[in-house]
Amino acid sequence: MLGGGTIWMTEACEQARELGLSPILSARTAQDAMAMVAAGSPPVSHLLLQPNSAGDLLDDLVDMTAGQTTGVSLVVLGEPQKLPNHPSAPAMTFVPRPSPSWLKQALVHGAPARECPERLQEPSMQELEDALAERRIQTRYQPIVRLDNGHPVGVEVLARLEHPQRGILAPDLFVPQMEEAGLAWRLTDQVIDRAFADWGEGKLGSFGLTLALNFPLDVLLIPEALTSLETRRRQSGLPADRVVIELTESRPVREIARLRHAISTLRGIGYGLAIDDVGPEVRDHKALLDLQFTALKLDKDLVRDSLNSRTAHNFLTRTIASARKADLTVIAEGVEDQAIWREMQRLGVDQAQGFLIARPLPTAAVPLWHRDWCARLER
Repeated sequence: MLGGGTIWMTEACEQARELGLSPILSARTAQDAMAMVAAGSPPVSHLLLQPNSAGDLLDDLVDMTAGQTTGVSLVVLGEPQKLPNHPSAPAMTFVPRPSPSWLKQALVHGAPARECPERLQEPSMQELEDALAERRIQTRYQPIVRLDNGHPVGVEVLARLEHPQRGILAPDLFVPQMEEAGLAWRLTDQVIDRAFADWGEGKLGSFGLTLALNFPLDVLLIPEALTSLETRRRQSGLPADRVVIELTESRPVREIARLRHAISTLRGIGYGLAIDDVGPEVRDHKALLDLQFTALKLDKDLVRDSLNSRTAHNFLTRTIASARKADLTVIAEGVEDQAIWREMQRLGVDQAQGFLIARPLPTAAVPLWHRDWCARLER
């Protein structure tokens, strides 16, 4: 029996049921399939996809599964020749006409997407430069909800790199390298540009969510970066109080005075500001609490360890208490199951983000996730 379910976009659904493979989640349209993959629960194990039925959502569906860390295996019902040039093709499993025996073997014992080692290699410096020059930085959006009632409150914008041969690359393969090479502002600039375009009037901004943008410390201290941010925000029509700047910094903060000035400038305009990825290794988070931040985000690894590690639990307890004294909203990243959700509630965390709620979503999937999530809250 499957651990969660399978999305079927073909008549194979009835064939699978005849084999006793259940539970089965059936999607009638590509939009329904995308909504199921986007949701954190119930978990989906396989996506059986007919390219012709996916329409203009094909690329987004492929990028949400093949070669990504979604836990979803993508099986294309067709010949490889149908997608010869798609960058994610090496990570797919192609089955022209699945037989009953193949279906049973695949869905009972698993048919994971094939390994694609080259997708896990860090791009060269030239490839990073080319990606920026050709504006091949994409955005994904991971929802944030309230822990007391589950109501959606915002999304965090996450960067992806579109590689011409290797498909969509995760941020850990290119963001640290760009920051080390002094390319952080160019990367942040492109993420802002795409995010504000997606959040314009009549688009994702209609859901009343906040938009969280990651700013490395080096970028936050550049006056031109803040000027550019404000100019683009005004052009987009997005109110400043619906934008949260997340300070991402793994190194010690050495220029508190300059940081204080930058934060004061942004708070004066109305932006929210969050201290990102707070864990034991972030040595300066107590000093940062004295600045005008509005939120604190708990490191996802720390949150995941909270149920089994006394050290993690004690750190969380102390940090949440400090955040409460500073009147900060506390957000837990890495909320991946109900046990962690309940533990974060017990510790007094305000908001949650993680795979239990939703995976990082392409633009087209955000309205579908929002629709289905809110419908589940009403049931």
